[in-house]
Amino acid sequence: MNLIITIPIFRNRFQKPALFFSTQNFSVGSIIFIPYSKSNQKPALIIKIKDLKKEKFFLRKNKVTVRKLNDSPELNLLNKEIIKLILLISEKRNLPVEAVISKILTKKTISQINKLTPKSDVNINIQKVTVNFIKNKFKKPIRKEPLQNKSAKNGIRNIRDLLPVMTKEKTSLHSEKHYLVNEIRSYFSETAKKGKGSFSFYLGFFKRLPEASIYQYWAEVKESRKPIKDQQKLFWWKIGQHNKKKD
Repeated sequence: MNLIITIPIFRNRFQKPALFFSTQNFSVGSIIFIPYSKSNQKPALIIKIKDLKKEKFFLRKNKVTVRKLNDSPELNLLNKEIIKLILLISEKRNLPVEAVISKILTKKTISQINKLTPKSDVNINIQKVTVNFIKNKFKKPIRKEPLQNKSAKNGIRNIRDLLPVMTKEKTSLHSEKHYLVNEIRSYFSETAKKGKGSFSFYLGFFKRLPEASIYQYWAEVKESRKPIKDQQKLFWWKIGQHNKKKD
């Protein structure tokens, strides 16, 4: 079973890393299509493929969400050497991987990728995106990993280095419920700054619920293996039922 680390793209923006498991053999640097809603899939760039069995303990310990990926077509985009360089730049410059990718691809290219569907048969023109082009883009030379660093191979960071962005609390998260809001909004791909779906929207509801109940509802909807949008609807339905009983 393969553990596939991807950078999804929607709304013409590369998003935070998302993890999937699949028996299908994909290639690093290719575009695949991940579940977004019951009848919709979004393109995502594969940046790393690992053995799920070897990483299972770490994933469970850190409560990292890994979703099932159904069969997906695969489109070539970037080669392995470019992905290695992107990950190295991300580490050396302390930048999110999605930020590095966004800087090396043009808005037009990102828009073209965003419009891809599982039925697309299109070659995205990225001939200008070479190792030298990327190095010049970031100006300072990118040094190779020191030989004594055993946590990485061929310049690619270990999954344990890729995941902290997704598992660590932000400094602005002052309580367990703040952490829950951040994690669950990220899981449901919520981006609203105000109103429905915003941080304050979630926190307003979570303040009225015991933390144990929130964890329980979230675990139950994830175990349902429904598409993300359906999981989100089920999650809020459970919260609504809890509030009705309380009233």
